[in-house]
Amino acid sequence: MYRDKTFREKNNNSSYQIQRVSGHLQTEINRLAAQVELFWGKELKHYKEYGLTDGMSVVELGSGPGFLSEKILGAFPGITLTGVEIDPILAEIAQQRLKRKYCRRFQIVQASIMNMGLSEDTYDFAIVRLLIEHLPDPVQAAREVYRVLKPGGKTVFIDNDFEMHLVTYPSIPELRELYQAYCQARCAEGGNPRIGRELPRILKKAGFVNIDFEVIAAHNEILGDDIFFKSQGVGIPTKLVQDGYLSSKLLGKISVQWRNIVRNQDHAIIRQLYMGIGEKAN
Repeated sequence: MYRDKTFREKNNNSSYQIQRVSGHLQTEINRLAAQVELFWGKELKHYKEYGLTDGMSVVELGSGPGFLSEKILGAFPGITLTGVEIDPILAEIAQQRLKRKYCRRFQIVQASIMNMGLSEDTYDFAIVRLLIEHLPDPVQAAREVYRVLKPGGKTVFIDNDFEMHLVTYPSIPELRELYQAYCQARCAEGGNPRIGRELPRILKKAGFVNIDFEVIAAHNEILGDDIFFKSQGVGIPTKLVQDGYLSSKLLGKISVQWRNIVRNQDHAIIRQLYMGIGEKAN
């Protein structure tokens, strides 16, 4: 289901637009794939804990190229899933990747989370992953998620908090400057990359009940270094330099520090995500 160009231009009020946020499309697609792989084991465990079971109808908001959708459809063979993605490039990639294998259980809707055009009281479970940090009105977005859930339906909101994003040993102090530059860029476009800590408040304001909060973490000692490097990528920092938010000198210094870290046999890399869980009242 696709909307016309006028709809996209009027409703694409997100601070994440793939052609703008990174300097190279395929590099950013690869980063998004690795970002799903990095946390999938932990996320699946929590999805099940918070009520996701086979046979449910699921809506994923900000479904992007469909990497998380594919994981869920593979893990639950009886689930039907609707992906909602505003970016026409990402929606088309998801459609092409998943339509053959999951054509009867998957559909992609090109729409904004602020105005999905989906019927109310429709879905058993909603996943909103790394989306609301890019929105100027996250509470209204959460209210729209509330609307499309069935009474008793559950939602899981997953997002970043760039004050507590990626931690290393030995430490790289310059990473804080990199993340500050990223926050400045996204905030200038209406986003909030520090929103992870606010998830319970947002869910409560949207009307959800039985709210819970979790922090999940990935560690290189368990997953290896490679997946961390892939999930971070160089596309976004390079674009920050091009847009004047970050100096090329600082980015070069960070690159040297990364090389030094991985030469240390005792090095550690930790990345965190924040989960807010809520339920629609019966």
